[in-house]
Amino acid sequence: MLYRLLATGLISGAVAGVVMTVVQMFLVAPLIFEAEQYEISAAAQVAAAATPAGPSVSHTHDSGLSHAHSGGGAAHGHGEEAVGASGAVHVHQDASAHTHDAWQPEDGFERTGFTLLANILAGVAFGLLLATALTLYGRAITLTQGLIWGAAGFLSFALLPALGLPPELPGAATGALQDRQIWWLATAIVSAGGLAALTMGTGATTRIAGIVVLAAPHIIGAPHAAQGEVGLAPPELAAQFVVNSLFTSLVMWLVIGAVMAYVTARMDAKQNNRIDAGNALP
Repeated sequence: MLYRLLATGLISGAVAGVVMTVVQMFLVAPLIFEAEQYEISAAAQVAAAATPAGPSVSHTHDSGLSHAHSGGGAAHGHGEEAVGASGAVHVHQDASAHTHDAWQPEDGFERTGFTLLANILAGVAFGLLLATALTLYGRAITLTQGLIWGAAGFLSFALLPALGLPPELPGAATGALQDRQIWWLATAIVSAGGLAALTMGTGATTRIAGIVVLAAPHIIGAPHAAQGEVGLAPPELAAQFVVNSLFTSLVMWLVIGAVMAYVTARMDAKQNNRIDAGNALP
């Protein structure tokens, strides 16, 4: 049973991660790149506004590095001083702007590779969750049933949490990260439980409880940015990102369910063939 669970979860999750990455390259990545341009533009404007115009000034940093700023050129640090107290943005002579808060993969092959790895790991994790649920369910599933289980996973871990915390572009105005993570995780868990109670419950009380559980996180409310804060990307770009991201998640979950049903059927067929071969022996 453990081998079956691990095999179906790993295979379906890995396949789903690859498919998801391909879909993201066409539907999601271009929107992220576009949003990042708004971030770069805003960072350049902030850095330019914070740098007063003035004559060429030559000075030496504590690290011993000396250089001149002509015309009040862009301010920046060296060595350990490259980041200010808030991870300051700076502008280079080529007008590019960025922060030094955290490492990020370079655009191109490196970024795609890390995205693929992250998607495969996420797909495997979700695949193992779905395989565990099907193991507890205790029945063989058809392709149609696999798609239904995949759709249930999409509702629990993507669509219902997105009603409170939709997918966000870079530069979006958001609430505290830890608060959002806690709310999302709690919502995903109670959504799965609520759907199970609503669809598998045998009594009216259980189904009503399922509805209450599904609604509870949204009644409490998700953590959002402070009033007045707005994102850098245009609203229509953010809305398109939400739609495309949710569609990508739907594809991932449906692939997990379909592949899991296929792998399960193949494993059942092989097991039945071994049993038949054993019974045929004299």
